[in-house]
Amino acid sequence: MDINTKTVSSIYSLVLKPKIKEIKVLELQMAELKEAKEKLAKLEVSYDKSKITVAEKTREVIAFENKVKSLENKVKSLEKDLTLHKPLSEIKTIFWTKIG
Repeated sequence: MDINTKTVSSIYSLVLKPKIKEIKVLELQMAELKEAKEKLAKLEVSYDKSKITVAEKTREVIAFENKVKSLENKVKSLEKDLTLHKPLSEIKTIFWTKIG
């Protein structure tokens, strides 16, 4: 039995012990890989939310720009009316029609 114990001990030392260490290293690497994948998944979700937020903000800015353009056009129209150009030209037309 003494030889068998030595044989088993030497087999363990030469073959199994290094393999067990390799397995433990691989298990640690697998755990790190799993953790990295989870972090990546969270980052992807965060990135997707950021893209959605940017798209929403872009739509809001475009809508705001359109409103500003519309208001600028309205202001221009009102400015023209305030210059009395249109009413004065209408009065002149009426006046010259009555005279002529």
